Amino acid sequence: MGSAAHDLQFDGIFPIGGGQLGQLIRDHDWAATSIGALDDWPQSLKSVTQMLLLSPVPIVLLWGEDGVMIYNDAYSGFAGGRHPQLLGSKVREGWAEISDFNDHVMREGLAGRTLAYRNQELALQRRGRLEPVWMDLDYSPVLDESGRPAGVIAIVVETTEKVLTQRRLAESERRFRALTHASSDIIYRMSPDWTEMRQLDGRSFLADTESPTIAWMDDYLLPEDRPQMQGAIDDAVRHVRPFQQEHRVRQADGSIGWVFSRAVPMTDEDGRIVEWFGAATDITERRRTNAHLRLVINELNHRVKNTLAMVQAIAMRTFRDAPSLDHAQEQFAARLVALAEANDLLTGERWAGASLRAAIERAVRPHQYETARAALDGEDVRISPKTALALALAMHELSTNAVKYGAWSTEEGIVSIG
Repeated sequence: MGSAAHDLQFDGIFPIGGGQLGQLIRDHDWAATSIGALDDWPQSLKSVTQMLLLSPVPIVLLWGEDGVMIYNDAYSGFAGGRHPQLLGSKVREGWAEISDFNDHVMREGLAGRTLAYRNQELALQRRGRLEPVWMDLDYSPVLDESGRPAGVIAIVVETTEKVLTQRRLAESERRFRALTHASSDIIYRMSPDWTEMRQLDGRSFLADTESPTIAWMDDYLLPEDRPQMQGAIDDAVRHVRPFQQEHRVRQADGSIGWVFSRAVPMTDEDGRIVEWFGAATDITERRRTNAHLRLVINELNHRVKNTLAMVQAIAMRTFRDAPSLDHAQEQFAARLVALAEANDLLTGERWAGASLRAAIERAVRPHQYETARAALDGEDVRISPKTALALALAMHELSTNAVKYGAWSTEEGIVSIG
């Protein structure tokens, strides 16, 4: 290696390669700096320069008391608009806004000590203003031919995006906790593509997530519902718009429930989705109520049709057999009253049937002048709505006959119903 270095020196080719920075170093007027012309550099300086030029990570060498800067292509990206003027400048002047920090680095490095920082925050001049920047920094002394520290080599890896992402996630976590405590809804967080459920507070309705999980569909969704859910998710992710869906879920107790779920995308400065923040409301009881209401409406439609058919039958029979129009109208009205009374009874029972005793008592009550003139005996049973309507009309006819021709046609007569 030593002979190769001497050959390069004699041929005047130094440094070898090194990309853009290799050429800039070869062309730079180093004689105007405190480290002198390129041909006069000590072998220790040439060796470390050649090494950093071949490295893919950002490395800068600070040589001598002034910390004259020599760096590679990777570091030029970090330098931004300061490149290429930064090459050959003094580190305290090239990064004037953090001169105190670099002054400490030079003192420690030239004293033979190493330094290491993780996610070190520094305010750097970028885009015309000071901006916070975070970096992982590792500083090591570089020894000259005499074995004394002559410079400091620094590996610089910017971690700004990682730090800001972690802070956004931490802030999101704080918002999640605040909303969880303030809301009675189920609260959840999802990864940008929904492959991972990062957190879920199930409010005892759904099982909480102990840690981020990629098996959330298996845990919470029914297999036959997943294609529809996945389609809604894909559409929301593709168009970066809120996800909204009413769907079934496996509850914490293993039973099946329903939720109305809505999630909004959280984006970064470039509009990229960072995560999804969502809330879900238990609508199981509402779904059951709606289903019952639909059943009631369907049943009501059926009952109305049956009632109209019964009214039509009563009308045809009454007006066909009546001796006069006045008599027919009176009888028809009485029969409609009996039908209405039976409907009132069934309405109170939600059309689930009726008590036999209640149906009879309601049917005969309008025909009695005194309640004591009817004796009702026998075991009470439940009867169907259809039977209750028929019984009410039959009892009406029997009661009418009792008033006209039977026990109720006299002042002392008592009707016995068994």
